[in-house]
Amino acid sequence: MRPAILLVIVGLILPNVAFAALSLFGISVPPRTLPIILYLLAATSIRFLPGPLVVLAFVGALVFDIMFCATQLFGLTLTEAMFALRFINELDILSSKLYVVLIVLLVAVFGGTFYLLVRQAPRMRRARALPMLLLGVVALPADIWLNTPRDSVMWVKVGTERPFESAMEKSGYLQLVKQPNGRHMLVVIVEAMGHFADPAMQGLLDEAIRSADIGKRYAVTSGTNSFIGGTTSAEMREFCATRDSYMDYLGAGRPDCLPFAMTEKGYLTSGYHGFSRDMFERDKWWPHIGFTEPHFGEDLMQPGEKRCGDVFVGVCDPKLVVDIAARLKAATQPQFTYLLTFNTHVPMIGGEGYGHLDCRQRDPRLPEREVCFMTDAWIELLRTIAAAYADPGAPATEILIVGDHAPPLWYRKARDLFTPGEVTWFRLSPKG
Repeated sequence: MRPAILLVIVGLILPNVAFAALSLFGISVPPRTLPIILYLLAATSIRFLPGPLVVLAFVGALVFDIMFCATQLFGLTLTEAMFALRFINELDILSSKLYVVLIVLLVAVFGGTFYLLVRQAPRMRRARALPMLLLGVVALPADIWLNTPRDSVMWVKVGTERPFESAMEKSGYLQLVKQPNGRHMLVVIVEAMGHFADPAMQGLLDEAIRSADIGKRYAVTSGTNSFIGGTTSAEMREFCATRDSYMDYLGAGRPDCLPFAMTEKGYLTSGYHGFSRDMFERDKWWPHIGFTEPHFGEDLMQPGEKRCGDVFVGVCDPKLVVDIAARLKAATQPQFTYLLTFNTHVPMIGGEGYGHLDCRQRDPRLPEREVCFMTDAWIELLRTIAAAYADPGAPATEILIVGDHAPPLWYRKARDLFTPGEVTWFRLSPKG
């Protein structure tokens, strides 16, 4: 085989063939312009760098490629993604067939790449790099055309010029912080609850939150607001009205965040999350934005209790809704309570689900299987909230429910079910 062809295989074909193959099955990642360029440069370096350094250059390009895709897909900054790697042992990644396939493909492809680098390096040093670079010029726009989603804002980073919006403000809930009425207050940020583009699909969520005759006790309103970034960005958006990273508050407080304001007004502020306190170090920065009583999966999980989630496994979100409602009922002072859900984190395998939708048999209302299981879980969560607070014995509570971001789904058809760049919110206001 000619040296120039070998160089094209190593520098352009092998690093991208797995992603190209996956795209044929509707599985796509954001445009990988920077990683593709890095692979081309790493291959070109074989002409003047010793073999070990060339291999190291390819390893660096591979690590950057993985981190780049993760940041764009899950709405993280590069620093946050690198920080999150510390908690990889908290995840059951091998429970996802998709992730297993991705790992196998990457190992196979880059195993072949490194084999060729070791065995064929002397021949490739004699190759002209120009053919590979010219093909790279063609590959870059092809990658952008193939992998740019319907609305590219899904892949933008924190800090872009999209207008700042929060459900706190758009729903009017923020006025309750400025002038509390003495009732308990509950904020629920729901993992990956975007806004369906199809009104019929969105109607499944609307119907769920209006179940259990909740309308007898509460006025229910709904809407959407834009989002940028991942879950921690949503927390900063809703509680601190900022696009700052949570990492800015690991070691220092932010006294202008809403939980601090509620403490000053005599409310007990508490936060609940059924997953580990170590994930994104919420046990450190939640108190720094004003939550005086943080509760996490390690504290909340009871022996023998059912666990929920697939890759992220912990306390079931609906159970926490019931537990929080019971706590509010017994409280002797006004409460400002926050629940961060996580059971609908991507990827979702689904298992048996809750049965609101027939996801195992491809429910016609939501034929995309993973989205169906996510929606089934959202319906269960919203119905549980409605039932808990429609109960005449439950204290009147001001409730805000909002999604953190749209689902970062791998399948293009599934992503396109959601309104780009928007999340859903519901507000429940006690009547009377």
